[in-house]
Amino acid sequence: MSINTKITGVGSYLPETIVTNAMIEDILDTSDEWIIKRTGIRQRRVVKDETTTYMAVEAAKRAVENAGIKSENIELIIGSTISGDVSSPAIASYVQRTLGCENVAAMDVAAGCTGFIYAMATAISLMETLNKNTAVVVASENLSCRSDWSDRSSCILFGDGAGAVVIERSESNSIYHPVLHAIPDTDDVLYVASSKYAHPWSKDIATDDCAIRMDGKKVFAFAVDAVEKTLNELTELCGDKPITKIILHQANNRIIRYAATSSSYDKDQFFVNVDRLANTSSASIPLAIDEAAREGWLKKGDVVALVGFGAGLSYGGIIIEWAI
Repeated sequence: MSINTKITGVGSYLPETIVTNAMIEDILDTSDEWIIKRTGIRQRRVVKDETTTYMAVEAAKRAVENAGIKSENIELIIGSTISGDVSSPAIASYVQRTLGCENVAAMDVAAGCTGFIYAMATAISLMETLNKNTAVVVASENLSCRSDWSDRSSCILFGDGAGAVVIERSESNSIYHPVLHAIPDTDDVLYVASSKYAHPWSKDIATDDCAIRMDGKKVFAFAVDAVEKTLNELTELCGDKPITKIILHQANNRIIRYAATSSSYDKDQFFVNVDRLANTSSASIPLAIDEAAREGWLKKGDVVALVGFGAGLSYGGIIIEWAI
């Protein structure tokens, strides 16, 4: 990337409703101990009246306010979701409408849990191509309504929420080394089907089954390999400028622990909130960034590796120097 950019604002939104493992015990043959042992998750936020769009808009508003800019300064909006309220238009378009941004480019990317990484790389590339100065990147996920609550192996993993960042051109560069990859998911180990209607000339059968489907063992094997490869690649690209903090997609605490023990980094360099928020897909990284910033875990000058992995099977990362 040849233009200089930095994150100048960050924001998030979480639903008020908290569902603990004990509450899931009331509806499924499972236990708090079983869930924590396998995932590290103790609770998650779930929507009650909120929608994917509403959460996206609220997160974007807070990021814009945090950046200290006005809506008319926004020139590009990139969204990420696998759980939009509608197939079209994009959540980015709803953010544009609510914020009152006139005549700006707005679109979504779909890269599963790696979506925020892909969206950041896309935003910065388009800022250069279209000669734009300010972009909003927002990821929002409503996974509680995409989960099969009779399947204890999958529904325990997911939560809802949204996060956003504002990216602006700057004199010095604070976002660099994007790496984007994907390998074919030949066995359909992780996917979310769309509902569909049959028509008079179709052999397909109408279906409303749009729940998350996954093969947990195969997804875990892919995830730990993807994290290791991406961290190694980012470490090599950073060269003499060492990575000081790491924010992984918060999929499962076992994956984060594995990454910490198998890498050259210390476990206290990894930010973790999966125990409280569960897996929020593409929203997990910006949610973690916002929380880490508010808690003071991120400090100005930190060199932070962001690493995502998910459906596709996509994976990738990017480096940010914390400048707020």
